[in-house]
Amino acid sequence: MKSRMQAAVFESVGKLVVKEVDSPKIRNGDDVICEVEVCSVCGTDVHIMEVPPGYIATPGTILGHELVGRIISVGQDVKTLKPGQRVVVNPNNYCGVCRYCRLNLPNECENIIPMGIGADGGFAEYVRMSERVAHRVSDRLKSEIAAFAEPLACAVNGMNKIRANPGDSVVIIGGGPIALMFVKLMKASGASPIIVSEPVELRRRIAQTCGADYVVNPLVEDLKTVVQEVTGIGADIAIEVVGSQMAAALDVIRKGGKVLLFGINMKAQTAISPSAITVKEAQILGTWLANASFPRAVEILEKGIIDLEPLITHRFALAKTAEAIEVLRKGEGVKVFIDPQGGKA
Repeated sequence: MKSRMQAAVFESVGKLVVKEVDSPKIRNGDDVICEVEVCSVCGTDVHIMEVPPGYIATPGTILGHELVGRIISVGQDVKTLKPGQRVVVNPNNYCGVCRYCRLNLPNECENIIPMGIGADGGFAEYVRMSERVAHRVSDRLKSEIAAFAEPLACAVNGMNKIRANPGDSVVIIGGGPIALMFVKLMKASGASPIIVSEPVELRRRIAQTCGADYVVNPLVEDLKTVVQEVTGIGADIAIEVVGSQMAAALDVIRKGGKVLLFGINMKAQTAISPSAITVKEAQILGTWLANASFPRAVEILEKGIIDLEPLITHRFALAKTAEAIEVLRKGEGVKVFIDPQGGKA
């Protein structure tokens, strides 16, 4: 491993610089150092780069957390991994001993250290992680497909909460990468019909490719009217992947239906009458990060249960990380990848 490497560093509000920095070294006995194959741009990266920021990261931190890499060195206490193996990473390193970790909620850890936000991430040639958050992945998977493991694990955590059944009608509000993964997962679960609400034409087209039965442009169509016409009663499940559309999600479900809140928008405020939940006997569920869902996500990818290739729209070299983030911010792409080892410019 080289002593110095190229990395995309968040320096201050709105400022991302690709520059040479020291390569990571083993610090703790359970550390693992990987050479990054690819790392995809997440909506969180977009929010970090907003002015003012919609998500707070530590200045001086290397961004990126949805990655796949090859182990090149391990600490003396690492027992389950060795150099040469390929891994994906749960980027939220948990302590294992706080009150929430002891409640089997490591995604809610009181001392969590998020990669690419509070610790150096994957928009770099090399990255350091703990053994506890590294997960083996098959050498046979294409790099970009393997890198879906992290967002897919988050979606699987949400699926575990709503327990969709074959024939369930589903409304998915949003058409970004996570929303499209939900389309794929719902399709594989036998849900029908699947209705996607998304204002961006590119994402509506890809939603149809992914298996959506109906797509709605909420800027020109009334979502509730469409859902009522399609289902006759309202959706069994609504999944909100935007962060500001809770009221719309509650509005389109039937009585006794479920709403899953996935999207995060720290600035959003929603006024909802509690009686709207009570009278409908609605179930409102939140889901946050991944929790014991990485093994299942990796298995889904390795078995080819869902095809995520249609979500891949762009690949950039590390030097153009800021441009890649801008493509996602403008809604001109869906899944955008950074190749720290070269790749397309």
